[in-house]
Amino acid sequence: MRPSTLAALWLSAAFALGGCAGAGGAARDALPRPAFQRAFEGSGGKIAHVVVIMQENRSLDYLFQKFPGADTAAFGYGHGKKYVLQPWGLEKPFDINHEHVQFLEDYDRGKNDGFDRDIQKFAPNCPYPRNHPSCWVFFTDPTHVRLAYSFAPRSEVAPYWTMAQRFALGDRTFASNNGPSYVAHQYMIAGQSAHVTENPSAAPWGCDGAGTNVTYLLKYGSSKPPVFSPSTGIEITGPQPCFQYRTAADLLDAANVSWAYYAPSVALSGGIWSAFDAIWPVRFGADWANDVETPETLIFNDVQNGKLRQVSWVVPAFVNSDHAGSQSKLGPQWVAAIVNAIGESPYWKSTAIIVMWDEWGGWYDHVVPPQYQDPRTGAFEGLGHRIPLIVISPYAKQGYVSHRQHEVASSLHFIENTFGLPSLGGADARADALGDMFDFTQPPTPFQPIPSMRRPSDFINAKPSLVPPDE
Repeated sequence: MRPSTLAALWLSAAFALGGCAGAGGAARDALPRPAFQRAFEGSGGKIAHVVVIMQENRSLDYLFQKFPGADTAAFGYGHGKKYVLQPWGLEKPFDINHEHVQFLEDYDRGKNDGFDRDIQKFAPNCPYPRNHPSCWVFFTDPTHVRLAYSFAPRSEVAPYWTMAQRFALGDRTFASNNGPSYVAHQYMIAGQSAHVTENPSAAPWGCDGAGTNVTYLLKYGSSKPPVFSPSTGIEITGPQPCFQYRTAADLLDAANVSWAYYAPSVALSGGIWSAFDAIWPVRFGADWANDVETPETLIFNDVQNGKLRQVSWVVPAFVNSDHAGSQSKLGPQWVAAIVNAIGESPYWKSTAIIVMWDEWGGWYDHVVPPQYQDPRTGAFEGLGHRIPLIVISPYAKQGYVSHRQHEVASSLHFIENTFGLPSLGGADARADALGDMFDFTQPPTPFQPIPSMRRPSDFINAKPSLVPPDE
């Protein structure tokens, strides 16, 4: 269905405000760039294909505990109590809250000590359930604390470690948003989310959802009585998640750069778990049939048949996603299978593979994420806690650990620079373009297969789970 009149009016107002008027009418500049940022003007034609593999919900301290040269912590604090991080397998059946409200609890106004309180629900009859800690009811089961302060057994994530050891790992990479996956995936393709800060109220998360499916927007201001600063913001009910803002699809189509978004089939209306389902011009335009590919395993067919697009995003099925509660440890094997398929193909010599995790998932990470005010609202819409980043390419620096600040939208900025595209002007303009992780003067690194227990055919022939990677 077409976006509601309310949504259209809200978007018009948001874009009309631009970078001039924020909360209270105060003038605001464009999104700030980190002071270290340097110009990076692409690969000099050496990269012709970019593949972004987006996994789910893990922090750097969780996946890369004690990785040589990386900044990780073996313990953390929760409201004054010290917790030593303990091993906790990818396949364990429990999940942790990772909504925007849980970020506020974890971040705790910069103290970063709230991971020991996992929000279970909101207290009944509370006037500000999403905006006031007095409304938050926490789990009392110690298992939830055990989960939050844990790390992955090295044996389960060996493919990730091999990729990071051979190529480049980022240890100052943050989620672009300070909340859950729907928002993160919008930042991946658009550098913004129209100020949506939580997952929509029901699945599917997009134009295929029912008209009663709503979003939650972050606006400048405080609850009553105030607890957080006005820049921390408050959540209000927003429109159906079906928007018309510009995305990478607009830039790529205008420049005749081919692209594909590989997404799993799900047992929901619309049938595909895709960030582009929330973008009206894509969902009801030619791109949906031509460029949104399902199932996600078609990436293997396209590589094998010489049909890899110039830009690809790859989203896993739930069982291969690394998402807590999936009861699976296949995520590292899934990513290794994609990397091996590309590495052993003619595409290797011209490809950059960017492996990221969309947000922290509630897992402890000791680095306090910087907070940036959105230029239109003045509220802190990011950054979220640290996530892992692995850059794999014949031109990636070998055995390099980047301590520069990156974020999810850095992948979008890299795509823009590689293909000479204009900026969308959102978080992609704020983010760096991963320039320090490449050396385009070095001889191309020959590919050596990543040791893995699964081949592409194992994933192609697996029965679809039909479960969204996150919900």
